[in-house]
Amino acid sequence: MSPDFPKAVKVWMAANLLAIEFDNGQTRYMRTHYMDNYVSAWSPKRGKGNRLNLLMAPTWAWFGSNARVEPNGAVILFDKDVYTPQELWENSQEQINLVSGIKGKS
Repeated sequence: MSPDFPKAVKVWMAANLLAIEFDNGQTRYMRTHYMDNYVSAWSPKRGKGNRLNLLMAPTWAWFGSNARVEPNGAVILFDKDVYTPQELWENSQEQINLVSGIKGKS
């Protein structure tokens, strides 16, 4: 039996980060696939296959309404970049500073 994950009910995209509101009332944050691949390209271990992304700087764009939430809780960006409910829940964080690269004060 597969586990049930909270479903996305609303999503906002800003600066290559997603803000996801789930049906359990939580709002969580995660990097888009594009930004995650760009950051991984700088890593000696995770960068293999992603280094082509280093040829162009990331665009800090505010795409807003391009995100679509499917009835099953999946999110689709640009009609082809799919985020499953499991991925959205497991890869997102409760605080935006944990995915944005901004370090908080200790």
